[in-house]
Amino acid sequence: MQELLRYFHPEVAGVTIPGLGLFGLMAVPYADKNPSMQPHRRKLAIILFTIFMMFWSVLVILGVLFRGPGYNFIWPWKTGVFFDL
Repeated sequence: MQELLRYFHPEVAGVTIPGLGLFGLMAVPYADKNPSMQPHRRKLAIILFTIFMMFWSVLVILGVLFRGPGYNFIWPWKTGVFFDL
């Protein structure tokens, strides 16, 4: 959210983009109409969930390790990691 506020107007960053995200999350149950509860018959749901988790994992790793002061991209093995635990 902080980075969205840096690049977009506050109304877009604080209302529109998160609203689209929530709408997308509400639409997920309707994307796969397969009533089966057996995993080998739910391939679309498993593929969508796997893509979703990989996407957010990559974004978290980029945000934690490869971002320095001022949201600039850095190499953590050259400049160090800029966060406190």
